[in-house]
Amino acid sequence: MRRESGQLWQSIKYLAELHLLALAMMSACRLVLLWTNMPTAGIEWGLLLRSLLIGVKFDNLIVCYVQSLPVVVLTTVTMSVMKRANGERIIAGCKRVIAWVEGVVYGLVIVVETANARYFHFFDNHLNYQVTEWFGFAQDTAGMVLQDKTNLLFFGIAAAMTTIFELALIRMTRRATRKKDSGLQENTGYGNELTAGKYVISSVVCILLYGAVFAGMRGSLQRYPLKVSFAYFCDKPLYNKLGVNPIFNIIKTAENGDKNAIPDFLTSIDLQEAEKYVREESGYGESGGCIKFERRINKANVVLVLMESMTSENLEREYAGQYLTPYLRGLRDSSIYCSNAFSAGIHTNNGIVASQYGYLPNFARSMMDVDARHYRGLPYYLQETGYNNIAFVTGNPQYDNMNSFWRENGITTIYSLYDYDSEAVVNNFGVPDDYMFRWGIEKLNEETEPFFATFLTVSNHTPYVVPEAFMGRGKNDEERIIAYADDAVRHFMESAKKTGWGKNTLFILSADHGAPLQSDYEMNPALNSIPIFFAGAEIEPQRVESPVSQTDIFPTVLSMLGIEYENDGIGIDLLRGQRKYATFVSNEHLGVSDGKWLWCYGVNSKQERMYKIGNEADVKSNYPEKAKEMKKYGMYMQRVDLERMKGK
Repeated sequence: MRRESGQLWQSIKYLAELHLLALAMMSACRLVLLWTNMPTAGIEWGLLLRSLLIGVKFDNLIVCYVQSLPVVVLTTVTMSVMKRANGERIIAGCKRVIAWVEGVVYGLVIVVETANARYFHFFDNHLNYQVTEWFGFAQDTAGMVLQDKTNLLFFGIAAAMTTIFELALIRMTRRATRKKDSGLQENTGYGNELTAGKYVISSVVCILLYGAVFAGMRGSLQRYPLKVSFAYFCDKPLYNKLGVNPIFNIIKTAENGDKNAIPDFLTSIDLQEAEKYVREESGYGESGGCIKFERRINKANVVLVLMESMTSENLEREYAGQYLTPYLRGLRDSSIYCSNAFSAGIHTNNGIVASQYGYLPNFARSMMDVDARHYRGLPYYLQETGYNNIAFVTGNPQYDNMNSFWRENGITTIYSLYDYDSEAVVNNFGVPDDYMFRWGIEKLNEETEPFFATFLTVSNHTPYVVPEAFMGRGKNDEERIIAYADDAVRHFMESAKKTGWGKNTLFILSADHGAPLQSDYEMNPALNSIPIFFAGAEIEPQRVESPVSQTDIFPTVLSMLGIEYENDGIGIDLLRGQRKYATFVSNEHLGVSDGKWLWCYGVNSKQERMYKIGNEADVKSNYPEKAKEMKKYGMYMQRVDLERMKGK
């Protein structure tokens, strides 16, 4: 019987080695993430060690899920055939099948976790369920990834790690399936009672093993299963986030289910109380927002330019003694400039819906689905007033479902890659900004009715294509492309103002969202910090220093034009009121800020943080009343916004 018992222990040993190999591989992926997002102040080794140990717990959960079926199959097969003459061969075959399956599964895991390191660099958080929506635009997404040369490094890292893992797996499996001549006795001299006892022991061992795997799948022996919040142990955001496994994060964000569902932490807020609070804070009183204003400017065309990733911090960046954005800096003195503005989210679809329709995003969920909801906003009210609504994009209008969403929501004409000269295309995102602007001016010259035109730039998004003339305008392509984007906007504005329609146009220059500059806060302020300009011949220059939300563009423009509207969202007219704070999201975080303070809440981590801007320490406990006030503002605003948006 020693031979049969040995077979079971050999199978368990093989499963344990495979388990440890997978954990080692995931820990290596975590180190890649750390290397990609190295803290500027240097590594704090004590925090890093604890974070890595916490990471093993999250990784172990994923490995237990992957290993659960192989554990059951291999132990069951071993128990069933180990007394047969060909049992050793059957068990070896089962191990080889498991190795093939695990090789494929963990190869994919390595790719996902390596990609997560790159994603984390841009969005300051792990991959989430929203990335699955990019699969619907596979060609565009693939082009975006493959044309960025930096990503080739990560492909190489993934390939190298996969190769190492697969070679280790092959070696381990060959050793485990090698026919052994151990001289163990055959089952010829043992009584039935002893054999039955051996099977009882083996069965108990298997049951304990299954229990251990189940406990690993739960992730915790505590009352509640493993959650993202378990990774948080200090006031350093990077070390808190480092422990979370990206596959775990994708699964948890997918569990949110219905895209229209309001998160649980908001549903506990009384809706009537929140509505009353929002009406008072927004300055609309009990009416809720059906308002008509006297016209402040003549019936003008409206042009909205959403600049890709143009964080307001770019206006302060210099190279060789020159600012990267001289035009935007100069525009501050001849426009209504909002110096303390925040984007609603960190994705282009967030920026479009917030600017044009006045809504905040439902965290990591896309706002522009194929089965688009119908919103009232700038396109709706301007179309009702006789405006022709037009949009210009540099590339494929299907990306992010822009084409279907816009056509369902008041944008009747969309110019895109389908319309431009194919020789002008420079990368997977289509034509450069200056080409789109020149082409757009020619089309707008043909308009005979008032129009609302939206331009989406994209050059300031990887993969960068820097014109030769700007190669000396920064220390790297990231800086050079900012200088180019600023100059493209300058040419557009100067050219537009020379046209007949340009002399009677309200220009709104803003950004779809910010950019991922270095940050040690739980939420990266640069990702949501954006400039907003209102410019035109009839605009009296003004500096708005109070907090401004991207959602304020819609009511402010209609107020300027004197058009009656009903405010379904949470935006306010900046010329008749001001905010106490701005509310915004960053995938899985809710943020509130007035430019001096930043309060944030993690949807999955369930953690609150509050900072004085310029101080990286969490000061929530030092200013409890301030934290309470900001929390109420953000929670109530988001609760009402999502309820109103859900009803459309």
